[in-house]
Amino acid sequence: MDNKLNDFKASITKYLSKKEVASLMTVFDFSNEAHKGQLRSSGQPFISHPLEVAFIVAELEQDYETIAAALLHDTVEDSDVSTEDVASKFGQKIAELVNGVSKIGQLSFDSKEEQQAENYRKMIVAMAKDIRVIIVKLADRTHNMRTLKHLPKQKQLRIAQETRDIYAPLANRLGMATLKWELEDLCFYYLEYDEFQKIKKMVVSKRKERESYIKTLVKSVEKLLVEASIDAQIFGRPKHFYSIYKKLSSQAINFDQLFDMLGIRILVESVRDCYVILGLLHSTYKPVHGRFKDYIAVPKSNMYQSLHTTVLALDGKPVEMQIRTKDMDQIAEFGVAAHWTYKEGQKSSDAKDEFTWLRQMVDLQKEKSNSKDFLNDLKYDLFMDEVFTYTPKGDVIVMSAGATVIDFAYYIHTEIGHCCSGGKVNGQMVPINHVLENGDQVDILTSKNNKPHIDWLNFAASRQARSKIKAWFKRQSSDILIKKGEEKLSQIMLTIGYPLKEVLKNLDMSKVLDRFHVKDINALYLNIGQGELSSMQVGRHITKLMGLKDNTKVTPSKVIKPARTLKKSSQSAVTVFGQLGVLYTLAKCCKPLPGDDIEGIVTIEKGVSVHQSKCRNILNLSESTKERLVPVEWDSLQSEASFTATLQIEAFERIGILEDIISRISASNLNMVNLNSKILKGGTVMRMLVVVEVKNAEAIKILGAQIKQVSDVVSIKRV
Repeated sequence: MDNKLNDFKASITKYLSKKEVASLMTVFDFSNEAHKGQLRSSGQPFISHPLEVAFIVAELEQDYETIAAALLHDTVEDSDVSTEDVASKFGQKIAELVNGVSKIGQLSFDSKEEQQAENYRKMIVAMAKDIRVIIVKLADRTHNMRTLKHLPKQKQLRIAQETRDIYAPLANRLGMATLKWELEDLCFYYLEYDEFQKIKKMVVSKRKERESYIKTLVKSVEKLLVEASIDAQIFGRPKHFYSIYKKLSSQAINFDQLFDMLGIRILVESVRDCYVILGLLHSTYKPVHGRFKDYIAVPKSNMYQSLHTTVLALDGKPVEMQIRTKDMDQIAEFGVAAHWTYKEGQKSSDAKDEFTWLRQMVDLQKEKSNSKDFLNDLKYDLFMDEVFTYTPKGDVIVMSAGATVIDFAYYIHTEIGHCCSGGKVNGQMVPINHVLENGDQVDILTSKNNKPHIDWLNFAASRQARSKIKAWFKRQSSDILIKKGEEKLSQIMLTIGYPLKEVLKNLDMSKVLDRFHVKDINALYLNIGQGELSSMQVGRHITKLMGLKDNTKVTPSKVIKPARTLKKSSQSAVTVFGQLGVLYTLAKCCKPLPGDDIEGIVTIEKGVSVHQSKCRNILNLSESTKERLVPVEWDSLQSEASFTATLQIEAFERIGILEDIISRISASNLNMVNLNSKILKGGTVMRMLVVVEVKNAEAIKILGAQIKQVSDVVSIKRV
């Protein structure tokens, strides 16, 4: 006990003033008196625990108030001391820190979901109020894990599981690698003891060989840097058991294949030296392709900065090199504890700004009314990896691994997300569900007619995007969505050939409701309106129940609906020299329609061939052929004539895209003659050729504008 107290005093004497050291000794005496007569499960005096916690905090070089709170953190909960007593004796700020740590200590994270979510909320709020609360709590949990062997087995497992689920990921998100590694390895020991021992045996069996190799390599690198007149500290980098276990499990490789089992760290004074050393290493040893990462230029969200590169070093063995400045190393090891400094009781604002993750989580807990959603989003955020992407202007956007274009859009702005129709990644058009990778430059495409689809939740990876999509749908009136669903089903039934009103009269709809697990017809419409059910799927089930023929034949390759016979009057829709009855044909190359500007050219067998004036076959006529041009006009009296027109549509491939387009055609009261579709090379864009009957060019123009409003439609043109 006396030895630990001496170690503690030596640790704080290194960087605190004599006055602060003396004050902390007074705090220790107060805590010792408060816990007098109390014992830990190990049989040691209770004061040994707050002293160990304070020592861990001191090793992180925290300020006087944080260390005082560590010494006092159990007094309010486990003794007769009150928060008021602490405030009276040591000041309000220390009392608030002690109170914050005590409250987090009372939270249970293995409780029922609702209570568990509420406890997470309280922890996030406490962290946001003063980050030092969680620094003390992490130190507290670290010492409790070190002494876990003195507790019953069941309690060991519960505490270890909670630590792995909550505190180790939290330490990682706050950049406190030193505590994170220790907590993970301790949890590994208790939760998967047999696997722990296997990994330990593998590591120990090759320790001498590994240490000898690293020692030789360090000397080789030292010589290289001395010759370059660079002052640096070089040492072997330890690998942690749980990290080894995770890599062996996830990558299906054996122990000898681990790239970064061998590693060294190089610490220098300047950023310039980091890059100079990188160049020296790459010119001396062969770099391994795809194993270089520049976290100096693009820091992680927990402020981690370093250069990582794997090279084939001595004997061709892969070795991971980490190169960073000494200041960067402090941040890498201690994270927020190193960065979150206090001057005269004021938080350093730059640290707070850099921890956008914490600020976003505070915002999230405010806006989430659903505890399950909040819980899932928080757990996802704690464990997520990151990818670094760029805006067209070169700004860095850090996204969670697995993030898609729609996540990027919502990160930029809520309305950008709502209107997102796709994106350009590294100059290539991609759909909104395209998964982003490190280094991608992302340019978001928007359409004012676009709005969120419920299926976006299937590929939106970030809690921010998912939250905003759900919020948008919650704001939509259920009445509007019910009406929308009814209209969609009605349109699809018309397309199939059986009006919905007739279906409702003649079919027992309870069979339909049972099939789609909804309580009534309005719930069915609501599900269709929200996008949770496909109207095409419901329509097909209805036709099956009625024993009717489904005329749509919707498949990925073809959709056909029998066409009406074209009216003969269409053969007299054009006048030549102002006269009806002259033999003519409508050119297949440009398929003119009433309302188009047209030109006629006399042919040998087909009379006058009628083209659009802008047809390239007309524009490219030779001078001699132009002599065969004759004046032609549309006959304004032939209003009942029907013509076929073709639209070429390109859209991002998604569930329901054909259905949405067919619904627009059906709503236009035009007869669809044919619809062919195919997936273009790359697998993300679908091209459709839609043939419809129209009276004139204006009708096809209006239809095109309607289809253009369908989400994920990229382009549309008449062909």
